[in-house]
Amino acid sequence: MLVFFSILIGLAVGIAAVGLVFQRAGNQARALATRLRGSTRVDVHAMELKRDVRYSSIPFVDRVLRGLNVGEHLELLLYQAGMTMRVGLLVTLIAGAGMTGYLFGIIAFHRLIPGLIFMAVFGPLPYFYVMWKKSTRMKAFRDTFPDALDLLVSGLRAGLSFTAALQIVSEESPEPLRSEFAIAIEEQALGLDLREALQNLAQRVDLLDLKFFVTAVMLQRETGGNLAEVLANSATLIRDRFRVLGDIKTFTSQGKLSAVILIMLPIAVGLFTYLLTPDYFKPMLEDANGRTALWVASGMQLLGCYVIFRIVNIKV
Repeated sequence: MLVFFSILIGLAVGIAAVGLVFQRAGNQARALATRLRGSTRVDVHAMELKRDVRYSSIPFVDRVLRGLNVGEHLELLLYQAGMTMRVGLLVTLIAGAGMTGYLFGIIAFHRLIPGLIFMAVFGPLPYFYVMWKKSTRMKAFRDTFPDALDLLVSGLRAGLSFTAALQIVSEESPEPLRSEFAIAIEEQALGLDLREALQNLAQRVDLLDLKFFVTAVMLQRETGGNLAEVLANSATLIRDRFRVLGDIKTFTSQGKLSAVILIMLPIAVGLFTYLLTPDYFKPMLEDANGRTALWVASGMQLLGCYVIFRIVNIKV
């Protein structure tokens, strides 16, 4: 009965989501057809260009995301990851992954607790994937940022203005640095103040070194000084931080390997024991106390690995 009820819930959620999508698409198609039939010419002056700021094409989902105040954070996260999907699609993927984990736990173990545990494990997977994409993109930006500073310093020492030197950086640097600096240049060309353009750049790119760069430029514009020398020193400092991070990664690799071994060793021993002597290991799976012991052991293993990774994850 529990499995049947869970399947009904999943089907109801899926049918409702598909129905909302098709209803929205049908309404848009009918509205477009009505406008095309009723219009014979286009009034250019009456047209109004607006940026699509919706978190989802479904009005109900858009209102819910705005009410929960999570849409802006997720939208910035998707942008930093270089992904073009909307926030509503990401939330739908999270809900779908959570429902899949829940149904898997219910069908496999016929218990509510395993279903909730698998839902908690599977649900955040799309969010973690976006976080991984963001980390990869920010790492590519960080690795090429010192070279961009050197190029900027060369332009300033050649007599170019700061904006012209930034233009060279936006044209000669690799992605994603090229596109981010190009946006800053375009914002300034459209009338935005340089301070605001650089602040927007620091907000779009989650990188501490870039924030130092923006702060140094703003201070130089207010107090004066040799900007080329300041940026050259910043590039040297960033490269020194890279060297220190590399040394820390080398020194903490043993601790991370220990965490991986602690995770894999009990699983490997359990599988080996079950395959070698199934009758000896069956009480752990069939008896309620054995299953409880396995869940408690798994939780303690995960807690221990979390503590180890928190210790060896040193930030500079």
